[in-house]
Amino acid sequence: MTAVAAGGPPAAGDPGGSQPAAGAGGSAAGGGGGAPKPSAPGPGQESAKDNPDGTPQGQSASGPEDGADRQQPPQSGPGAESYEATGQLGQGSQRRGLLQNAVANVEGDMVGGDKYVVLLGGRKRKLRALSPLIAERVRFAYCPPADLPDAREALKRQRLLILRSAAGYGKSAMAVRLLLGACRGTLYHLDSGVDFASLAEQLENDGGVIERGAGFLLERPDDIGNLGRETYEKVQGALSQADAWMVVTVAAGELADGELLAGVRDLTDAPQPLEVVRAHLRWRLGERDADRLLARDDVREVIADLVGGVPACRQAGDLAAAFSEQYDLQGSVDLDRLREHRARLEAEDFEIWAEGLPDVGSRSFALALAVLNGLPQEDVAQAARSLRDRLDDDSPYLRAPGADGRVFQAKDLFETPRRRQLLRLRAQERDKPGGEPGKVLEYKDPGYARRVILHAWTQYEIQGELLDWLGELVVHPAEQVRVYAAASGLGVLAAESYRHVEQRVLGPWARSDSALRRTAVAYALSVACQSPWVQEQASALVNGWYSDERPQVRAAAARVHGLAAVPGRPVDELARLFTVDSVMVAVAVGCALADLVADDLDMAGSVLSTLRARIGDHRSGRTAVLAFLIVAAQVVVETKDIEPGAAVPEWPTLLYLAHRRAELRDSFVWLWRGALNESFFHDEAEQVIGGWARLAERDSELREMLRLLVGAIAHGDQRSGRILRSCADDWVHPERIVGLPLTAAMVHAQLDLEGV
Repeated sequence: MTAVAAGGPPAAGDPGGSQPAAGAGGSAAGGGGGAPKPSAPGPGQESAKDNPDGTPQGQSASGPEDGADRQQPPQSGPGAESYEATGQLGQGSQRRGLLQNAVANVEGDMVGGDKYVVLLGGRKRKLRALSPLIAERVRFAYCPPADLPDAREALKRQRLLILRSAAGYGKSAMAVRLLLGACRGTLYHLDSGVDFASLAEQLENDGGVIERGAGFLLERPDDIGNLGRETYEKVQGALSQADAWMVVTVAAGELADGELLAGVRDLTDAPQPLEVVRAHLRWRLGERDADRLLARDDVREVIADLVGGVPACRQAGDLAAAFSEQYDLQGSVDLDRLREHRARLEAEDFEIWAEGLPDVGSRSFALALAVLNGLPQEDVAQAARSLRDRLDDDSPYLRAPGADGRVFQAKDLFETPRRRQLLRLRAQERDKPGGEPGKVLEYKDPGYARRVILHAWTQYEIQGELLDWLGELVVHPAEQVRVYAAASGLGVLAAESYRHVEQRVLGPWARSDSALRRTAVAYALSVACQSPWVQEQASALVNGWYSDERPQVRAAAARVHGLAAVPGRPVDELARLFTVDSVMVAVAVGCALADLVADDLDMAGSVLSTLRARIGDHRSGRTAVLAFLIVAAQVVVETKDIEPGAAVPEWPTLLYLAHRRAELRDSFVWLWRGALNESFFHDEAEQVIGGWARLAERDSELREMLRLLVGAIAHGDQRSGRILRSCADDWVHPERIVGLPLTAAMVHAQLDLEGV
């Protein structure tokens, strides 16, 4: 028997009353019990599961065992890859959420989700939230000048305020302070290339995209010379309509239209640098330690030498940060190092910080946090230790027990507590969402994640070690670690050095027997292909994979199209693979279609119609059945967003959509009939309908949706009805540990009405 092809298509006719035919040529014949499953896979088949190290089950990491002695996994039913793919309700939706967060993690400090604003000539760009580091400094260490009250009143009246001053007067800090006091929503940091007319139009037309009460900071806009009274008033009106606020900072002499002066506030009072340093140190160290430090003549002399008495708010704040970091970590300050620090302030603050991390342990933790930013502290710590072990070469080559019988430890694992490590890394911990015990770790500035990864890649000769480390993480037991490692880690590196990463990782992993590594390729390309050049190269690469007859390579291509990483019509591209005789490829196609629907529910119509057309083709019928079951199992909608009073947190997406969208119902019912009558994947079909039944047992509204589906399937199709009755009998079997009496009774009652 072949691996997938030769499945029996449903008979032609009205989907509301037609009965799917039995398998062609007898290969899928039989009732609800299903035909015996072949024990050997078809050509090019692989194991269903991976070992922890990413090698196929049944094969050791050191090499394959003798083929005659190795027991091959089944192609369907318990233990098969197809059974695993249909066995985890909501897996596709979970993948989508994790990938979305992982991508947002390395898009600088972009906002996750679906918030966009037109910024540059009508192009959509994601909004950047203001760095929490900036907001935190302004909130707790701001020296208010005498101009602040007047500026606050002006913003309250106008909603759009232009702050103007020479450098060093703290206009950016004042802008943030004003917005923090005015807006109730998110505070966004706009690109300096903003087009005012496009922004006004977006605020007027898409009030639901940008939440009400938001604030916008725009520093030194490129377009300020073209800002006239008419555009100013248009943006002002749009902000009022959206209940939003904006502060624009400009240098002296940059405004070209004198009619704008009514909306301008000039900063004439700048805080003294010493007072800025004092405010920062009191916030960071506490009032007592800060005042004691500033009472020293040598410290005050260094401050005077480095920032003088002229307005220099930003430099004074940076100097205070350097003071406090030294004092926190060492209990004292090294004035010579502070002078050196000031000499390097013309360089990027990030570079100073990154290159100042003191040891391999700190750098490893910084990299692990960059890749897994926002994940539980246990995952970050484990990844950091693994990377440190790869990079740290100070341990003895032979670890022999000492005189006391204890083995020498090259690294003291208690050397730096987490609190101090987070302080050094400009990071923080916060509670896990939803009341779950434990902590997650993240950089205070979301933009650090990508910058740390690229700094390590471009500045040090550790490219091989980084790729090997990411190769370990993409087969980690936790899916969230796998997704972040592939997207936040490998994706960023592929965008930076595509040729190297493609030859070293993407190509070999696409040919791998490990489904986890093939999936990692797709996640990486979903990030890297945001570069137009990389997208063009990757598109050619994936097209070449289609012509490769190895099922592993075609499965990798399917997962890439499921994330729409390369141009094209993804559903049509995936449909080309339906005739490939491989369960491995069929599972990849199903997971890819699940990814498309999870990302955009409007794709459900195209996916269902394509599957319905293919289920009637004897060459692609079984692939279509399995793909449908995978989508049915893996994609869910959260009830809190659609039905807050629901008794369960999620509903199956296809069932929910078919219940509300009449145009989907015929294809939906037709596909369920085909799935129930396909003997090769009978176990998978029972598993999916059983998963739905378990949810329906606890939710009366979902149970009603399932009742309507049962009636539609059984109406005029006695065979499908008998299969459903057999499933319901199993749900209340005396030997079943957890029965489903309510759902089973509902199914029996509905089938009785249908005369089945």
